[in-house]
Amino acid sequence: MLDIINQDWFCDPASRRVMNVLGARGRPARYVGGCVRDALLRKPINDIDIATPEMPQTVLDLLKQNDIKAIATGIEHGTITAVCEGRSFEITTLRSDVSTDGRRATVAFCEDWLEDAKRRDFTFNAMSLDADGTLYDPFDGQEDLKAGRVRFIGGAQDRIREDYLRLLRFFRFNAYYGKTTIDPEGLQACEKLAEGLKQLSGERISQEFLRLLEAPRPAKWVDMMIRHDILQKIIPDVLTRPQLEMLCAFEDQPDGLRRLACLLPNDPHVITAVAKRFRLSKAAEKRLRTARCSETMLDPMKGQDELRCFLYRNGAIAARDQLFLYWAEKGFSGIGPREQQVIALIDQWQADPVVFPIQGADLLACGFTAGPRMGAVLKEIEDWWCGGGCRAEKEDCLREAQHRQSL
Repeated sequence: MLDIINQDWFCDPASRRVMNVLGARGRPARYVGGCVRDALLRKPINDIDIATPEMPQTVLDLLKQNDIKAIATGIEHGTITAVCEGRSFEITTLRSDVSTDGRRATVAFCEDWLEDAKRRDFTFNAMSLDADGTLYDPFDGQEDLKAGRVRFIGGAQDRIREDYLRLLRFFRFNAYYGKTTIDPEGLQACEKLAEGLKQLSGERISQEFLRLLEAPRPAKWVDMMIRHDILQKIIPDVLTRPQLEMLCAFEDQPDGLRRLACLLPNDPHVITAVAKRFRLSKAAEKRLRTARCSETMLDPMKGQDELRCFLYRNGAIAARDQLFLYWAEKGFSGIGPREQQVIALIDQWQADPVVFPIQGADLLACGFTAGPRMGAVLKEIEDWWCGGGCRAEKEDCLREAQHRQSL
């Protein structure tokens, strides 16, 4: 563990200024949550969350009085976003839970740091740090973090019943921070309460599950969710896929949507159902469908012309999706020179896609008459050009068009 008071984010003048402003009335604020946890692990800090005993309106007033931009992003829940010297800080008034229903909580503002910590999910997410560098750790989260142990605060079932999203977060945090065997009480609670996942909105489920899939090695945790009949509550047709771990090894960057495609069967009806449940965009649904059950499936063993034609018809993202899924399902042990050439071609195409070199205006200039026949010839030439690996130049395409006109 590192003495975090020397880290750039902590020493940053913007951070110091915001903390000083919030503590101007003699009630110091603290850094909380992920920035404290990740700083202890020497991970990069992107988002900075701050908690304060000051009421939301007081926070707004303090920031504005000190010429710090303040945005009431969630003032009804006690959250204000401060923007100082180009950096954002999410500031939330201390809260305690009044009631919960598994999806959302009714909260009351308070001045008790322990009450605020109790309403958090895991022990290492309840740590806080003041502006002097003093660490507050009411539930031994630092030890759990050091051991790679994800442990609910208090009773696991109680925490999950407050918000069933914590069930998914339990596996997601294990995927990123777990170093040891999974906490048995937490796993048992997740298995027992898995039906509660059905209460959650599709947006919350998809955001959390895709973040789990984007972990460096999520396969172990996904398989565990399937073995304990948990993931089936949100994806009834999910497959146990040993290929997922291999897919993750092929990818240059983690891609949650591609990894989700790996878990789904080759069935357009399932794709539609999952997209609807997860409230995915039309573009995301189309990508899943193209990756898993497109009418045109890429076979990289057929050579570059086939690949170039696929790239023209479907794009580089679809090609990369299908390629990595193909390699994973065929059990490739690694990426050799031939596979590297395929990836290089996809990268090149993505950076500079090849465009069909002629349009209707070109045919009109060659003596074609506008109408269905000209459109049909243009389509025929496009298919001919694509079948040749999208290599023919404009002059070659026009010559082929004139030949077809004379037939």
